[in-house]
Amino acid sequence: MIRLVLVDSNAAFCHAIEEEARQAGDIDVVAVAHDGEAGYRLIGEHAPHAVVLELFLPQVDGFGVLERLNTQGVRKRPKILVTTVAAHEHLLSQALSLGADYCVIKPFDIQTLLLRVRQLVRPESVGVGHDGAQQALLLEITRRLADLGVPPHFKGYQYLRDAISIVVQDSTMLNGVTKYLYPTIARRHGSSPQRVERAIRNAIEVTMTRGNLEEIQRVFGYSVDAGKGKPSNSSFIARLADQVRLDVRAG
Repeated sequence: MIRLVLVDSNAAFCHAIEEEARQAGDIDVVAVAHDGEAGYRLIGEHAPHAVVLELFLPQVDGFGVLERLNTQGVRKRPKILVTTVAAHEHLLSQALSLGADYCVIKPFDIQTLLLRVRQLVRPESVGVGHDGAQQALLLEITRRLADLGVPPHFKGYQYLRDAISIVVQDSTMLNGVTKYLYPTIARRHGSSPQRVERAIRNAIEVTMTRGNLEEIQRVFGYSVDAGKGKPSNSSFIARLADQVRLDVRAG
């Protein structure tokens, strides 16, 4: 059972998460706070696996809670998923630099939020809905990349595989590729968003010139036409994610 602490000023929002978690059965909301001061105290008392933390809170804001966790510490630092209604890049970057593990822009689907909690706490055991589904998903992505001729020894290959997997499970990540998707992959690999973007671009460029051109034409069609140019990183990821999503559902 995943222990979760909610720190959000909106009581109705917290109640909705509690109800959804109760129905899911694998996440236990052990404490709820509506200000940062109480939130930090409850994190220390309950030692949760994860915290959903709003950035803009009364008394002590979410940034202050993150700073206290860094300077004063807790028994075991939980995974921190921050939420905000303000999609400002500098705010999200600040939260990530202070140790947040993931950022979500309100409004969002609560089931997707709980899926992110599971992925952060138990990434090896979380699939797309069923036991073994994550392994099947990665195998299908690997097959697709191999069919296209993406060089598996390129750093961008692993980044692409992660990106497609993430987008299959949450297509909204395509709305913020540079703000959310690349930073998420970078944190997994101890890299930077800029390096992730460049490595993916390089892998795509090489694939489009040296890969399986017949398969490339079949998958991307006009995207590889000489007059149109090569697909962008986001269109490449989106196209593969769409196909993988359909294959996984059909299977």
